[in-house]
Amino acid sequence: MTSSINFYKFKGVFLFVICLFYSIHISAQQNVSISDNQAVPDPSSVLDVSSTTKGLLIPRMTSVQRLAIVNPTNALMVFDTDSSCILFYQSSVSNWYSMCDYTQGPVGPQGDPGIHVDNSVVNGLGDLIVTLSDGTIINAGHVVGSSGINGTNGTNGIDGAPGANGADGINGTNGIDGVDGSPGLPGADGTDGINGTNGIDGADGAPGLPGADGADGINGTNGIDGADGAPGLPGADGADGINGTNGIDGADGAPGLP
Repeated sequence: MTSSINFYKFKGVFLFVICLFYSIHISAQQNVSISDNQAVPDPSSVLDVSSTTKGLLIPRMTSVQRLAIVNPTNALMVFDTDSSCILFYQSSVSNWYSMCDYTQGPVGPQGDPGIHVDNSVVNGLGDLIVTLSDGTIINAGHVVGSSGINGTNGTNGIDGAPGANGADGINGTNGIDGVDGSPGLPGADGTDGINGTNGIDGADGAPGLPGADGADGINGTNGIDGADGAPGLPGADGADGINGTNGIDGADGAPGLP
């Protein structure tokens, strides 16, 4: 699409001006002159800018920022830093036009950046590995030269603070038992421990052999005689004893009564 709009018709439509000049003159006709020497503004202009030492600076932004302007007004102007051109907006066709070539069609969106180098690294073998934006990986060959002479060792730095203790490692396999050493001297007897609870009585063992009779003890004091027991049954008659010698006859007794 082309446009036949004359660039010079937009000379007096700069609405946003950020400049520092030597003087500002406002005439009685309500038009403004900004110049180095207080020049009278042209009657046909609202803003008349003139200088031989300075220029006019309008807003500068990228294409993405320019296209993000909400509802741009007709004749809005910006400097596009991506194309390095001044662009103005034409509301009748809802498009931006570049003043670098004002006969061209509307400015399109940002083009495809194309395939480019996304990353590059030298691997452990000294080869340069290049990765392109489309995922292609290229080995550019060996790029590392021979090692130079080692430099002088620098002064040791101050030791850092000790790190946190690492987790305990897995216990290793027990080694072979060493030869028993000579018995040590007996240690001092330790304090007797607290008596433990009595265990359950064990079963009675087999009776032991009778022990030797002990020595007779000293006779104790006779006890009090007990009460007489009941008479026992008459015993059997004993054998007759030998007749004894006859005794001397006794004196005759007195005669009996008749």
